[in-house]
Amino acid sequence: MENTKKTIEALLHYQKKFGKRGSESWNDWIIRKRTINTAVQIIASVVGVGFDEFELCLYFKCDDERIRKFLRKYEMQMEEAVLYPEKFVEQLDSFYRKTCIFIEENHLYQDFFDFMELLEHQRRIKIDKEQSYKKIFDAYLSLLMQQSLYFCREHLDDSIIGLTEKGDPIFRKNPYPYIDAGGYKLEKYMQNYISGGNKLTVKHLHEAYKPYGYDFHSLEEVQVLEAVSRVYDNNQYIMIPYISEQTMEIAIEEPYQHQEPVFPRIWKSTEVYREKLKHRNYLLPVKGISAEFINAGDIKTVYFVEIFRNDEIVLLYRVVTEGNGEYSGYYHTKSQVFYSIFEYSNCLEWHERVENFILENYMILTCNYEIDRKKNYAVRQVDSFEREFHYPHQPLAIYSYERNCSNQVRRNKESCRKYIKEEYQEEMRSRKGYIRRLPVNQQASDRAIQNALDLGLELPEGMTFVRSHEYTIYRKIFPM
Repeated sequence: MENTKKTIEALLHYQKKFGKRGSESWNDWIIRKRTINTAVQIIASVVGVGFDEFELCLYFKCDDERIRKFLRKYEMQMEEAVLYPEKFVEQLDSFYRKTCIFIEENHLYQDFFDFMELLEHQRRIKIDKEQSYKKIFDAYLSLLMQQSLYFCREHLDDSIIGLTEKGDPIFRKNPYPYIDAGGYKLEKYMQNYISGGNKLTVKHLHEAYKPYGYDFHSLEEVQVLEAVSRVYDNNQYIMIPYISEQTMEIAIEEPYQHQEPVFPRIWKSTEVYREKLKHRNYLLPVKGISAEFINAGDIKTVYFVEIFRNDEIVLLYRVVTEGNGEYSGYYHTKSQVFYSIFEYSNCLEWHERVENFILENYMILTCNYEIDRKKNYAVRQVDSFEREFHYPHQPLAIYSYERNCSNQVRRNKESCRKYIKEEYQEEMRSRKGYIRRLPVNQQASDRAIQNALDLGLELPEGMTFVRSHEYTIYRKIFPM
């Protein structure tokens, strides 16, 4: 409680010193106010950390030149937060703006978010070795998250949620774009409030938040919605490297509501599923799988999509609950890293329950398996939920996928087009790896078998694996 009070006092001090609005636009002012908040939270996380421990946590080897150009930039900011906190607060907005322009002008969005993904990976490695590093990495990731806000500086209603295959940002309306703006109007009352003086009244809250569309009647209501907004933003941010035009089904739409979740029963231990998934026999359809459930706690629907990333298959998922919002995450099939919104929360059991159910279904969808125990607990696949019987702890599931409905036109003289090279433009496309059925009496080559094994796939009899590859198409140029 004492630390929280000190942080609020520091926040009020720095907002008063550096947060006054000058001749700048309202957008620029709000972004600067938010950056001051972020800077103070970062300082609070690293205060008291010895520089030797700070260095051991922060520095790691990176041979990727794309990433190294960012690594030193943000390391220097973290160092300044430790050594010169007031200077750090004062200049952070300027740093963000210069770096944002550098990223935009050089089209480095993909490199920046690859850097963020690498940092998240390092976070896991180092926290496993030393739990005290958690606060430092939380601060580092907050530093990067705030940078991404500057990509939306001209349209603050939006958040960046992914990148196109060409590396351009994908934006979506944020459900709570100005949840913090009302708080800046309350700063003049807050010092008196934390000192035990006059309480914040409903009138104060209405005056501060009503212009931004929020009807709060207590400070507790403000804090609850701020927590919902924070989890939504964090979840979207972590998933940015995995969201593209092809995986938009995974991007969450309804924020998670923080009611206590209700999870399905546990059929087998998560380790059983992890081990089984090392030897998968099938890939998911290209556009993924939609899984609908009944009797699976408050889980109503889960969307599953596989992508190829850094020479491994990554499972992406989005959970839609009954009345408790949505959340998304991923599972790396080689490193077996599983991310959920509960991973670093005080509810580790919830993280473990999500992982168990997601991996159980991934096993069902990609592996040959037997229902060899607790048969009345095992997920039962059905065509319809109407009049279907189930045991008290047995989930029912309908798995479906989107068919490719385009008609294949037979290549014949009538359907062929004349090719005049000046009328066509060459384009490179990429094709995701896939499992293909072989003609009768043919077998997969040793190389195809090894390529599949490298991805944790064990090919069924009569099947082969075609690796991800690029190919050329010629697109007709239509006159303007």
